[in-house]
This record gives sequence, structure tokens and C-alpha cells, in this order.
Amino acid sequence: MTEPEICVGIDATNISSGGGLTHLFELLENLKPKELNIRKVIVWSSSNTNKKLPDKDWLIKKSPSAINKNIVIRTIWQTFFLSKSVKKNNCDVLFVPGGIYLGSFKPMVSMSQNLLPFDKTEFLRFGFSRTTLRFILLRIFQSRTFKKSDGIIFLTKYAREVVRRVVGDFSASTIISHGISSKFFLEPKKHNHFNLENHSKPIKIIYVSIINHYKHQWN
Repeated sequence: MTEPEICVGIDATNISSGGGLTHLFELLENLKPKELNIRKVIVWSSSNTNKKLPDKDWLIKKSPSAINKNIVIRTIWQTFFLSKSVKKNNCDVLFVPGGIYLGSFKPMVSMSQNLLPFDKTEFLRFGFSRTTLRFILLRIFQSRTFKKSDGIIFLTKYAREVVRRVVGDFSASTIISHGISSKFFLEPKKHNHFNLENHSKPIKIIYVSIINHYKHQWN
């Protein structure tokens, strides 16, 4: 007997840029709904985020005006109104890649992509600051989300154990590491042999990242 096709809702209300947006784009770009018995996917996110997501015939993008407001209004809408919208659209499960969900819809699967809020040693390097407060709030809200999740996706076993030490026992979990886009696979290029005594062709090394305390670039 064939299992009925499902509708998957995605809460992307707090995803706007960086790795979170890249992950969501690649997930939707490479998703094969028919192979996974998925009828359609509905994403709730800001207008700017929706513009950056791929267009698919099975993908519906929703952007209520509240999501495009400030973080307070956005959080209120996510907490009290998103669940109603997910139910109204007959979603069978809600996926939360941003790691924070304060609503009541069930079943809900969350994802841990930011380990920094659970590493007190690292985020306290920012001292008495707005950044430290942000990590403390993320720690509180993500812990609450993970405790109420019906399933949690972690990137590594190490990440799962770090979160478990802070949150305690939680429901079912699995490890799904980030993949690598095919655009990064290139034929090897011809490289010149580097000679320390010959500086006519120096090696150029780039490091694509922000400079921050927890990255320990000085090492």
C-alpha cells in the first residue's frame, strides 16, 4: 500500500542571510519531492528571503506582512499565528531549520546549526555586550525548542553531545551533515612548485570569513 503524500511546512521566519539562507536554498534546490513522497512544500519567510529561494512548481512561498517587520513583531507572529497558518494549509509536519520555534504546531522537527550559544566559554569572550546577551537568549530559546521538538537534526555527533549536556534528554535525533554543492567540484589546476628561495611567484592564500573571537584566527 502506497503511503499518502505529505505537505511539509518550513519556518524560515528568522532566516535572512549567511549560512542559514545558503542551506535553505541548497536544500530546496536539490530536493526531490517525488522520491520522498512529498506533495508540496510551503515556506514562511520574509519577502527578501523568498526572492532568493528557487522557484519550483511544488514550492509555495508565503510572506505575511508581520514577517517583514522588526524582530518583536516577527516573533509575536511566529509564536501566535504561524501555527494557525500551518494548520490552515494542511501541513503534515513543520521543519524549523533556524532552530527557534515558540509556537504550538505538532509534529515539529528542528535543526541545530549554531553551536556557539551552547558553548559558554566561547560566547563569554565577547564580555558584557549586546552580542553576549544575544547568545544567552539564543541558548534559552533554542533549548526550549529542542525540548519540545518531535525530532532534531544535528550536523555532527559532537554537536549533539554538546547540546545534550546543556538541554538534557530530548526526543529522537539524527545526524545529517551539510553537503557540498557541485559548483565546488572542479578539475585540478596546474600548480607551480613553490620555492622558499624564489619569491617571484609567491603563494596567495585567502581566508573567507569574518574576524571574530570564537574563530581564534590568531592561532
